[in-house]
Formats: sequence, structure tokens, C-alpha cells
Amino acid sequence: MKVAVIIKGDPFSWKCHEALRVAMALGISCEVNLILVKDGVYALSRWHPEELGIEGFDRLVENISYVKVKIYAEDASLEERGIRGEELTCEVGVRSIDEIRDMVKDAEAVLVW
Repeated sequence: MKVAVIIKGDPFSWKCHEALRVAMALGISCEVNLILVKDGVYALSRWHPEELGIEGFDRLVENISYVKVKIYAEDASLEERGIRGEELTCEVGVRSIDEIRDMVKDAEAVLVW
């Protein structure tokens, strides 16, 4: 089963943390595309959550590599926020909105956070 998990909100809420956990759990038995758009691209930037008293995502992101989850970010969202690919905490495929639209269209299930 193909699943698209889309994170579009900022990483400062419980939603982003739960989206990563759900993507990782689904990745055990499904093919998952974790897609970061809009403020969601901040989730994998080097934003030092512990300085804000928020639990970071490093361990979750590290463990995602053990399951079938591919991570993508929208190019325009990164550009609008001044984030370059090398500033992200893990390997992320940078895609256009059209490419992301195709991923979502091909998915059998779509979860938006």
C-alpha cells in the first residue's frame, strides 16, 4: 500500500511529532512518502528545539531509515523560508509542487498534519 503523509504545519506542536511517529509506524508495512510543505519544512531544519523546551525529532528521523519511508520537501517552501537542502538534518528529496501532486495522486491513503 502506498501512503502519503504530509506535514504542512510548524514543528512546534504535537502534530509534527505524531506525524513522524505515524509515518515511521506505517513504513513497517507500507511504502510511505513523507512530504514536507509550507512551514512543515522547518521540521527537519536545524532549529534546536531543546532550546525552546520542545522534544526534538532527531531520534525519530534517525529510525525512519530502518523502514520504508522516503522524505521529500517542496522546493518553493524551502526557498520561501531561506532553507537550503544541506541545512536539513537528513537526506531529503527536493521536489516541485507538480511532482508532489503526482505522489499524492498515486497514494492509496493520504494523511495531512
